Amino acid sequence: SAPQGLYLVYHPVQLGTANAIGILMLGLIGYYIFRMTNHQKDLFRRTNGNCKIWGKKTEYIECSYMSVDGTKYYSKLMTSGFWGWARHFNYTGDLMGSLASCLSCGFEHILPYFYIVYMTILLTHRCIRDEHRCFNKYGKDWKRYTTAVPYRLIPGIF
Repeated sequence: SAPQGLYLVYHPVQLGTANAIGILMLGLIGYYIFRMTNHQKDLFRRTNGNCKIWGKKTEYIECSYMSVDGTKYYSKLMTSGFWGWARHFNYTGDLMGSLASCLSCGFEHILPYFYIVYMTILLTHRCIRDEHRCFNKYGKDWKRYTTAVPYRLIPGIF
């Protein structure tokens, strides 16, 4: 990212080969997760759930909600692919890329790490805010969804 690039202009860092490869892999995997998670969601929406994710028929939870004027609407919340691992796994990929950007600056100064702190706070807050809104919108259907996909960002942890 730009702040890390600017930092490196004035504070060059010599990373060892293993560290450089590890940081590159973290960034590439994060980018892949971010892009593929969003691609899966886009495919699911475009086909109204009639698609395959990772070679299998897409699974989802049918939800309903009432609009302000009392009209009942239906939505589908995907529980397949990356969306079955965590409810906001696209943010996880974004955080991995942000962390890789910070790690490329080494450990001589804390300044480059404000970016990952900022992104973690931003995306965690957004995640919790979105979930509060979805709970208010879908009610018991949201509970079924969070039971099916129990983690928000990091499978097995949060």
